[in-house]
Amino acid sequence: MDQRPANIPPPKLIAALRRYDLLPAIIFLPTRRGCDEAATEVAFDKSQQTDPERQRLRQQMFDEYLANYPEIRTHKHRKILVNSGVAAHHAGHIPAWKLLVEKMMSAGLLNAIFATSTVAAGVDFPARTVVLSNADARGNDGWRPLTASELQQMTGRAGRRGRDNVGFVVLAPGQFQNPKKIAELLRSKPDPLESQFRATYTSLVNLLDAFGNFEQVREIAAKSFAFRNAGSGPDIAATIWHPFEQRARVLDHYGYIDFAAETVTLTGKWLADLRVDRPLLIGEAMRRGIFDEIKPSDAAGLIASVAADPDRDFGTGRVSGSLGYLLSRFEDVVNDVSNVEWKNGIQPVEEINYSAAAAAERWTKDISWEELVSRTKAEEGDLVRLLSRTGEALHQVAGLGTANPDAAAAAREAAEIVLREPVR
Repeated sequence: MDQRPANIPPPKLIAALRRYDLLPAIIFLPTRRGCDEAATEVAFDKSQQTDPERQRLRQQMFDEYLANYPEIRTHKHRKILVNSGVAAHHAGHIPAWKLLVEKMMSAGLLNAIFATSTVAAGVDFPARTVVLSNADARGNDGWRPLTASELQQMTGRAGRRGRDNVGFVVLAPGQFQNPKKIAELLRSKPDPLESQFRATYTSLVNLLDAFGNFEQVREIAAKSFAFRNAGSGPDIAATIWHPFEQRARVLDHYGYIDFAAETVTLTGKWLADLRVDRPLLIGEAMRRGIFDEIKPSDAAGLIASVAADPDRDFGTGRVSGSLGYLLSRFEDVVNDVSNVEWKNGIQPVEEINYSAAAAAERWTKDISWEELVSRTKAEEGDLVRLLSRTGEALHQVAGLGTANPDAAAAAREAAEIVLREPVR
């Protein structure tokens, strides 16, 4: 028989926190859906206390933000926020909405924010109390324990400067709560820093072009791993250099560098300026004419197919015939590059994302934001992130005007369309 306690209902939790003067609170929940449902449940609970003056101030702030961010007008939680003083905050919401929630919290107009653990490291809106619902986090690969650094980021939101003498951390009862584990993490040292320096095609071409030989690239790569406390010596240096050498041989295969001469070719110099996800794929697509005389909507769809996370779903919409033809040619590039990478010991790139391509293509054809969200059934924040990445990558392609004027012109026009409100 399962003896673990049931999760405390959100309205009951808010009532208990109010009774002990522990509001406002940031309540960390493991899923986006859980955050949205918790805010809704509190809003519809008739026993919750209301403050007409704070409600008036929330409406006033909402109206002021509406003038600059019209995309919040139709947000599904707008009445919950204004009327009840609670909100959900996570990556599934559009940036303008999250900014409004943060400003309201900082102004002392909210009772509670239901947030995922990823919020803790990216914002600065402290509360009197932080509530932890469990000792686990949910990521792309499923459930995993919270790390010491994550927990410290979360608990660090407790206590408002100039308002609270102390901050409070409450462990709410629940099926996945583990007070012993939380206590151990709170006493643990912070997780060690890890270098984010990675062996990429772009970094290799730029370093080789700047310093003119592989020895200098090896030295810089080795220094970047000082944060790992990995030690030193020839074995460590060889391990660090090896991923660069693998990519150097792939670039040599396609003529972007001359491996034997340790130089960047003329073609490689413009690839160095292409700062996008998977630059080798985009570079090869351009060299093989896929971007020649391309339409803006096709350019947006093609770029989105590699800008998106490969496992992120943006609905079942189909791409147009012209974009489908270009994507089939692009898949030939992906397969070719993957084979060369495999032969050189590099894990091949993931498949392209057709659903992302379809979503971006639709967005460039004057579809409304509401209709795009409805058709893709994606969360607004995920769509904004996809289209922002796509627009930024299109700007990069547009910057290569002398290399391919037609592609640059189409990419520039596509970027202007893609980066309209609410993407910006």
